[in-house]
Amino acid sequence: MTSIRQITLISIIPVLVLTHLPANAVDYYEQQQQNEQLLKRQVELQKKMEHDRYVRQVGDKALLGAANLASAPLEIPKNIINVYNYPENYQDANLIYGVVGGVIKGTFDAAGRIFTGAFDVVTAPLPTKPVIQPKYIWDDFDKSNSYGQIFRLVDNPKIEPYVAPAPRPVAQIEPVEDHVDDYSQQTNENLDTMFKDKMMK
Repeated sequence: MTSIRQITLISIIPVLVLTHLPANAVDYYEQQQQNEQLLKRQVELQKKMEHDRYVRQVGDKALLGAANLASAPLEIPKNIINVYNYPENYQDANLIYGVVGGVIKGTFDAAGRIFTGAFDVVTAPLPTKPVIQPKYIWDDFDKSNSYGQIFRLVDNPKIEPYVAPAPRPVAQIEPVEDHVDDYSQQTNENLDTMFKDKMMK
């Protein structure tokens, strides 16, 4: 009787494992498909973000160039005001010096802003850092213009790609260790006798 129970238990375990195996395989396959779709969507989103960033940078550079071309004549009154108001010693402020010096300095700064504006408009498809500082004349009205390096590309932070999570491991069927052969017929008879004795009490 004991051997029938053991054989029944031993035969049920592989059946249970085999019934769950197709479900685990289907789950694994579905998870792989979801990860592939998610990765594909993430790559498309990354490309769209990079394209949008490029379009925005080209538009900003073209707008900067157009604004600098249009506002270049304002460099003359800006420099007249700055030369008159900010001499090394304020007591030495002189209206004639401010107007003459401001017109001369403003003409050079206006020419510089025109050239950098034209440069930005022509090279708008190549996103570079602005050459003139301040970028716009109205950014810092009291600051004199300075010029940096040309063709310095914009430092774009890298858009990190999506990394799919590792797939779940597939359930593996391990052989069931049965110890039926370890028991002798005598052991079974002894167990049956003990069982009957206990049941009689």
